[in-house]
Amino acid sequence: MSKIISLLLISILLSACGAAPESTPAPEQLGTPTQLADASCSPPSSWTIEYHRTGGIAGFDQMLTLHSNGSLIVQSEQPAVDKQIMIPEDHVEPIRNLLVQACPFETGRADGVCADCYNYELNVEMDGRTYTVQATDTTLTEDLRPLITTLDEFLQLASQ
Repeated sequence: MSKIISLLLISILLSACGAAPESTPAPEQLGTPTQLADASCSPPSSWTIEYHRTGGIAGFDQMLTLHSNGSLIVQSEQPAVDKQIMIPEDHVEPIRNLLVQACPFETGRADGVCADCYNYELNVEMDGRTYTVQATDTTLTEDLRPLITTLDEFLQLASQ
């Protein structure tokens, strides 16, 4: 009787150590735009970007709003900033091109955990269409990264 119980316990333990089923659903992709473009995105005549960056080792919490007319508002808790400035037109035009490059604002899949990554939230309104994307350093695509890098530069300039 004790042999049967021992065999039963061993078989239960071995079955618990088995491989996970292969039909495990993939995690949902973060950063799917709220509205995909019907065709390729064309250069917008007017646009507004609302950008929020949090995280990193220093625990940043920064926001900016940038309009196609060059109006820039930067608000930040870490570091403390509250500024409204006008950006010269020659600095605004490249943003328009980066918007076209990044559109429709898709992100890549997350590969693992990134404890000290930045978290990005981007809301873009271009010619009546609104796009929303959330990403981290690990999910930025090569199309989206230049826009994020440029917006980060505006945050740094306003913080000086």
